[in-house]
Amino acid sequence: MHWLKTFNTVAAGSLAILLTSCASIKAPKTLFITYDVGEENFKEESAQTRIVLDKFFERFKKSNPDINLVYIDYKSRNFYGQIEKDNTLDLGPDLVIVNQFNSTELIARRLTSDLPKQQFFDSIYSPRMQADAKINNKYTYAPFAISTQIACFNRTTIKKSPGSIAELEKLSASGKKIGLSTQPFDLIWTAGTQGAISELSSLGSQSVSGSTYPAIQKWLEWIETAALSQNMSFHRNSRDLAEKLENNELDWVTCYGEQLENLKKTMGNSLGVSALPNGATSKAFPTNRIYGFALGKNSSPIQRDMAMKFIMANVNTIAQRKLELDNTGFLAANQNVFIPAESSKILTALNTSFHEQRKNYAKEWPGIIRWFLPESENLEQRGQSYGQLRRTLTDFTNGYIDIDEAVKIITNNQTN
Repeated sequence: MHWLKTFNTVAAGSLAILLTSCASIKAPKTLFITYDVGEENFKEESAQTRIVLDKFFERFKKSNPDINLVYIDYKSRNFYGQIEKDNTLDLGPDLVIVNQFNSTELIARRLTSDLPKQQFFDSIYSPRMQADAKINNKYTYAPFAISTQIACFNRTTIKKSPGSIAELEKLSASGKKIGLSTQPFDLIWTAGTQGAISELSSLGSQSVSGSTYPAIQKWLEWIETAALSQNMSFHRNSRDLAEKLENNELDWVTCYGEQLENLKKTMGNSLGVSALPNGATSKAFPTNRIYGFALGKNSSPIQRDMAMKFIMANVNTIAQRKLELDNTGFLAANQNVFIPAESSKILTALNTSFHEQRKNYAKEWPGIIRWFLPESENLEQRGQSYGQLRRTLTDFTNGYIDIDEAVKIITNNQTN
């Protein structure tokens, strides 16, 4: 339960103000940083997140021992509402750790502020990264680290990860256990292999109003075939896939760069990584999460200056180069960082995913996002649209609905 809920009196409220983030009386050498954590396994994920953050920001703390970093984590479901409540009480955070999705909602709700020093950020971010971080030509957040989708596999059972979707099918036929997720965000990479990304993007951009979608039909036919396969199975999310890979229940799964540290700890040298397999005539469509820093609304001038110092210390070229060299599974967001991919199998996989496969679909990405999350002022309605896609794919892979019904729901997600 959030600390605010434990204070019910004026006296206790005053104590809370003394102990937490407040624009007027915050400790001048303390930065309050907030972020969201998933509802499931909240305590475990929260603890792991803090370990990762401490590792990321260790260099900053050594260079600035007089600045204390205080982390405040909220459950994802309450994230916007809790920050809004804190801001109303002048208790809002100095920094918010965001991704390319919730940063947009935070700025729209006026819960965070645009970043100054645009010229500096323009010099370190590529046009592609700027497109994710800017609204109305202003930075809503400063991208820091990229977690991109790749393949993880057990090297004791699979010597070489498949490079094509046909090879993945052969691997399954040979008895190797393949795991896929029914989360739309996790499964859409297969739509790329079947040439369906353009049609799915057109649904989000509402640029096509045709009644037939042959590529989407082909994609769902592939999923249906996979669901009928003895050695291909579908699971709730990437977390479940990673756990089953660790427990030797699966041999090959999709995963994200941010999961590699934990996988390396449990699997050691038996962990293999590679880019996702491509289709016969089209590339896979790996998704990614871009993490970064947004400015809170309640900071005093001193706190704001410290927050900007923190941001610039973590996104400059030297710091970003160290991020990649640490081989933690994240790519640098700074375009000026160059490390030969051949220096690490992990970097090779990550670079292929983000800089080759994903880059191939740059123009389709905005439409895909709107297909996932149709534009609406009602945040709950947007969540329901994504939830319907997830339930549809789950029901389809379990045989509860047929392919015609699945096509109908998927192609009408904008209006449901």
